[in-house]
Amino acid sequence: MRYKCICAYDGTLFHGFQVQKGLRTVQEEIEAVLLIIHKKKIRIHASGRTDAGVHALNQVFHFDSDLELAPEKMKNAINSRLPRDIHIKKVEIVDKSFHSRFSAKAKEYHYLLDYGSYDPLKRNYRYYCPYRDVDWEKFKEALLVFEGVHDFRSFTKNQKLKNTVRYIKKIEVESKETLLTVKFIGEGFMHNMVRIMVAMALEVGRGKITIADLKAIMAQKDRRLSPKIVPPSGLYLYCVYY
Repeated sequence: MRYKCICAYDGTLFHGFQVQKGLRTVQEEIEAVLLIIHKKKIRIHASGRTDAGVHALNQVFHFDSDLELAPEKMKNAINSRLPRDIHIKKVEIVDKSFHSRFSAKAKEYHYLLDYGSYDPLKRNYRYYCPYRDVDWEKFKEALLVFEGVHDFRSFTKNQKLKNTVRYIKKIEVESKETLLTVKFIGEGFMHNMVRIMVAMALEVGRGKITIADLKAIMAQKDRRLSPKIVPPSGLYLYCVYY
C-alpha cells in the first residue's frame, strides 16, 4: 500500500531534508517514527530535498507499507511520535504509479524578505535585508529576467549537473508593509537556485549591476559571476503541483 503524505516543518534546526550521516534531518526523523510503527526500516521518497534552514509548508513524500491503516489513523500514528517542528498535514492512499518526485508537475517556492525593523523573534523565518539603498521596483524588474526557459548554470551551486535548463512559469512579488513575498512557480529548481536569484536581483536593486549585466551573467553560464546568496531562513517550499 502506498501512502502519500503532505507535511510542514520548521527547517531552523535541521540540516536539510535528506538523510546525512551524523546530522539531524527531516527524513531521518520521519523514518525513525515509521520504524517504530512498522517494526522495520521504511524509506520515504520526497518531492525533492530542501537545504539546511529552509522551511516547508507543503512538502510531499510517499512510502510503501504492508500496514493497511486508514489515512487518518496513519497520520495520527506518525504525528504522535514526531518532534514538534514537523507535522503531517494530510495522508492519503494512492496508486503505486504515483511518485512524489517524478509525478510532480511544478513546485512553488516563496522567499520572504523584510526591509523593516529587525525582530529577533522572526529572524529564522524571513531575511532581514540590511541594505537601505534598494530600488524595489528595479528589484522586481530584475526578477522577471528569470521567467521562462533559461540555462540557469550561473545560478546554482551544483555545477556537476549536465542539464541546467529550467522553466520558471511565473514570478510575482506580494508586498505587505515592509515584507516582500517573492513567489516562484517552476517545473524544477536546482541547489540554491532561488536564493541566488533573489540575491542577484537585489544587486540590481542596489545599483551594483544592471538588468543587462544580469542577462549577460545568465548567458555566460558561470557561477563565479553570481557569487551572492541570501540566507535560507526566508525560503519556504510552498506547494508541489501534480
